[in-house]
Amino acid sequence: MIVPGLQRVIDSMGSFGLSVDNDGIVTSAVAPFQSAADSPAAAAGIVPGDRIDLKAMRCTPLDTPQCASLVAVLGGLGETQSVVLHRQVTLTIQPSFGAPSKTVELQSVPAPLKPAERAVLFADTVVGVVVIIIAFWLVWTRPSWMTWGLFLYVIWMNPGQTFTYYALLQRWPLALLAQEFVESLAQGAAFAGLVIFALRFPNDRTEPRWRKVQWAVPLLGVAMAVLTLLCFANVFGFRTERITEASFLAGYAIDAVVLLILLDRRRSLPLQEQQRMSWVIWGCAIGLPAYILAELFQSSDLILRLFGFTPSPAFIGLLYLPNGVLAYFASQAVWQRRVVSVSIPLRHGTTLVALTLLIGVPIFQLEQKVDIVKDAIPLPAWIWPLLVAPVVLLLVNRLHESAVELVDRVFNRRFHSAKRQLKDACSAIAKAESLAEIDRLVVECTVSTLCLSSGAVFRSEGSVFRREQDTKGWNDSMMKELQPKSDAIVLRSLELGAPVRLNHEDCDSLRFPTGMEAPCLSVPVRSGIPEATAVVLLGPHDTGNDIDADEREMLDQFAERAAAAYERVVTSLLQQEVAHLKSQLAALQHRDRPTPANP
Repeated sequence: MIVPGLQRVIDSMGSFGLSVDNDGIVTSAVAPFQSAADSPAAAAGIVPGDRIDLKAMRCTPLDTPQCASLVAVLGGLGETQSVVLHRQVTLTIQPSFGAPSKTVELQSVPAPLKPAERAVLFADTVVGVVVIIIAFWLVWTRPSWMTWGLFLYVIWMNPGQTFTYYALLQRWPLALLAQEFVESLAQGAAFAGLVIFALRFPNDRTEPRWRKVQWAVPLLGVAMAVLTLLCFANVFGFRTERITEASFLAGYAIDAVVLLILLDRRRSLPLQEQQRMSWVIWGCAIGLPAYILAELFQSSDLILRLFGFTPSPAFIGLLYLPNGVLAYFASQAVWQRRVVSVSIPLRHGTTLVALTLLIGVPIFQLEQKVDIVKDAIPLPAWIWPLLVAPVVLLLVNRLHESAVELVDRVFNRRFHSAKRQLKDACSAIAKAESLAEIDRLVVECTVSTLCLSSGAVFRSEGSVFRREQDTKGWNDSMMKELQPKSDAIVLRSLELGAPVRLNHEDCDSLRFPTGMEAPCLSVPVRSGIPEATAVVLLGPHDTGNDIDADEREMLDQFAERAAAAYERVVTSLLQQEVAHLKSQLAALQHRDRPTPANP
């Protein structure tokens, strides 16, 4: 249903310039055109406040010309302003000033989208397809009531737009009404699926106190399906605007209930599961209200009646995009047993969007005035695309990168503070006089600086990697040695030369820490000297958050400093051993030297 929307990105659909609500009242006789002179509806004398005579044009029977005309302008929920080019309809209009009803004939004309609207529509379509694929992949790889619930929600409530699909379907009123019936079932299933997901995430299990709510979910789905189906009764002559508004308000109520369920269940979960739940909560808090608000703007005149304005199509399209955040956050929380702090993607995403708009909007405005600049600066035409445009793009890209880095430093002070602390720790490690002291400093500095739940160093000794000390999360009964063959997954970071994330299955031995203290990262201490080679196993943060990518990079750099310290101590020990051997050899040579005879 959403992929056909790509046609409007590269081509134009037709429009009558007529927007009506679900009571048949005309809300605009110009949009999506720029002026009334371009609108067929305005040319026919239709003005806001006029009403389509729903009873005179009702679809009884379905194969009448007036039914075909009615579904072309109503589109089931009053949202379809797009029709096929050169489509002709005949409408019975009741003027707003009380004059007798009149019959008008309209023919659609091309209604090209603005560049911004095309860009937003393309983004909506791509994001819609991606989130459906993500939800499908979750069901395919991890089938459960939980993932099926998310799939049922995403398959209908996604950012993709269906204008083109409905425009093509309008030629067959019976098919369109059948689609509307299926749509009501899909919408009921979507809300039911979302509640099921909220009740069963993260372990696909519903606590006893929520089981009564779970049993009521099918009834909720049926109620929403019936309410949505009643919205389509306008094609049979009934006014359904208030029913439509009620369906949106019911959607908001269900969204609020879902958030309350997630927040309440989060309190009873272990810390690690609480962080996964935080991803879902933030995804719902961002995606659900934005989607319902976009639907309210697009399919009802409630906002117009309350506030007297209707947002632009580009703005409404942008409101659909945050619903993709819900699918992404939920999928990450399902896939990953450990997740990083949800503030990281929120901060990065907000920064990227804000700075892109801050830079992109002026560039877009400047692009509209390029012709004026070209006239003012007499340069050959080939210079603009070959020289000026690349330079401008390079400067904008560099400005964007610098701004992102600056904002990251301002809002991510904790990370940069930890980076400075580890840098100071490197000075202490550089002064260490023994391998055991370096082992202790590496673990203590890392665990205390990043507030990790556990940490241990396994240093190479002959054919094994040995742990010499009991550190946070590790005691004397736990693993003392790592074997290159049996523990290859844990030691894989040495082979790859970079930190490696560990799953629960990678450290499922009873001799490893479990639960919150289970290792989640293997950091290699690489060296050309075997005795200076080691592996640092680290647990997640005390809060339950996983170690993120920036922290992994920082730990990798810290491990390089530790390797240099190990090499220095090993070299010093070897030098001492060589000096000791030399002194022993000299003593042996002195003892075996023959004593000269007395004269």
